[in-house]
Amino acid sequence: MLEILSMIFLAFGMLVYVTGIVGILRLPDVYNRLHAITKTSFIGVLSIILSGVVYYGYSPLSVKALAIALFLTITYPVAGHLLARAAYRTGVPMSEKTLHDEYRTLLKLTEEEKNQTA
Repeated sequence: MLEILSMIFLAFGMLVYVTGIVGILRLPDVYNRLHAITKTSFIGVLSIILSGVVYYGYSPLSVKALAIALFLTITYPVAGHLLARAAYRTGVPMSEKTLHDEYRTLLKLTEEEKNQTA
């Protein structure tokens, strides 16, 4: 039974990775692509790690895998945000379909605060 559950988690993780690949190929700009790949790869890798934990049970390997999952839970969102921020600050254009740019307003506010303190 545990092998079947492990295979289900593994298959789900692989399916999520495939949807991330489709997102990279179909979405219009780097910001949408980053969103797709960071979310899907995070969920995919957690599913695959969970598959290994279920398959091997409580063991040193499972403890290490869960530590890796915790590390990824912390670093994936930060890495995605920093990549998008770097793309924005270097002038990578948004898609014409983008309706609202909240980050531009935030950047203007922080620049005004810097100018006031200087």
